[in-house]
Amino acid sequence: MSVDAAIASLVSRLETVVSRLESVEKQLASGAPTSSAPASGASSASGGNGGDSPFVKEYDDLIQQYITPLVETTKKLGDEVTTKQVNLLQQAVQAQRSVLTVAATSKKPADPTALFKPTNDLLAEIIDLKEKNRPSKFFNNLSAVAEGVGALQWVAVSPAPGPFVGEMRGGSEFYSNRLLKEFKGNNQDQVDWVNHLNGFLKALQPYIKTHHTTGLTWNPRGGDAPASAPASAAPAAAPAAKPAASSAAPEKKADTSGLFAALSKGTDVTGGLKKVTDDMKTKNRAASEKSSIVPAAPAKGTTSTATKAAVPSKPARTALDGNKWTVEFHNGNKEIVIEITEAKQSVYIYKCLNSTVLIKGKCNSIAIDDCTKTAVVFDNVVAVMEAVNCKSIEVQVTGSVPAIAIDKTSGCQLYLSASSLGTEIVTSKSSEMNVLIPGAKPEDDMVELAVPEQYKTVVKGQKLVTETVHHV
Repeated sequence: MSVDAAIASLVSRLETVVSRLESVEKQLASGAPTSSAPASGASSASGGNGGDSPFVKEYDDLIQQYITPLVETTKKLGDEVTTKQVNLLQQAVQAQRSVLTVAATSKKPADPTALFKPTNDLLAEIIDLKEKNRPSKFFNNLSAVAEGVGALQWVAVSPAPGPFVGEMRGGSEFYSNRLLKEFKGNNQDQVDWVNHLNGFLKALQPYIKTHHTTGLTWNPRGGDAPASAPASAAPAAAPAAKPAASSAAPEKKADTSGLFAALSKGTDVTGGLKKVTDDMKTKNRAASEKSSIVPAAPAKGTTSTATKAAVPSKPARTALDGNKWTVEFHNGNKEIVIEITEAKQSVYIYKCLNSTVLIKGKCNSIAIDDCTKTAVVFDNVVAVMEAVNCKSIEVQVTGSVPAIAIDKTSGCQLYLSASSLGTEIVTSKSSEMNVLIPGAKPEDDMVELAVPEQYKTVVKGQKLVTETVHHV
């Protein structure tokens, strides 16, 4: 009996669905507006409004679990710039929540770019804040946020937004790992700050995999997205220009009546042409005038522009701020010398071009950032020597250094001394790197070894096995 009751209930529900479909079909056939039907469908699908959507609710959980405590922890650090940047991050996350709310109740617009603009504008402010405060002692905090915040652009990525977030998280962790190395065990607020930021970026990837596997999920039964009209307004301006082009066309059209009248003259048509005299003929010209080589136009404007872009735009500066030496905006200076007086001092070299920096003594760390054709020679480093966003640099170790990190660098010649052969070299997103080590005998030339750039990855069982590619 229970089976019969279940079948009867199922038949009743099917009849209700068929009745609804017939009603919609009649409306479409009669040309009546059906916007109310999809709207109600969107409400039922999303629980009445975008905020009730499961993926919006779970996003709210991520905000409460990671972003809210991140904002509170940032206040404890006591840095105004970092606090401002994290507040901008919070605003960007909220702006993205608004996008998710719209997607939960709307069909995908033809061009959702305008919908993403508020978030993208905030991301630009976050990155700009980091660029303007490079000398800050909280630069690693600023960089961790600026490198990771690009993950919020996943809404515009398809068909694999999840891996995109993973790449952005890797860039952020490059700086957050520095914070952990520096503050673990002596500043719990900094450690908590890193955990909140990393936690959000890590949790974002499985969230996307669950709800937005191939891209931002829209509601096919929803209404039009609120930002769809402004987004389509910009492309609509292009057709508006066509009448202007067509109206201008008659002005450019030549009057051909005179041409046909002239052609009807027959051989007399050439009567008005000028005669070519003997002195105009090439064979009668002087030898110096017979060259067929067309001189190239001067490229002064292009050269000066390119040179201007490469030259540092601000005054050169070498100064000790607390325990941090800052060397920046030097151009063509081959005699920069820094005398380290305490091992806790660090050196930060930024935007130097065609320069040489000599660091004497034992320092805590060295960072080379956005430098081109710059050479750095140093004695001993306690922690790490790192190069980021550089081009064609040379680094020589005369003493020892435990670790060297090279990131986003194109062209690096690394000279190691006999006492620094035990150093650990970590490279990422870099190319054209060579390590030169002393020969077997003191009188031998240095041996040049290339750092691998090409890798082969295979699946073995349930693991990935990666090895360098060897060319025969």
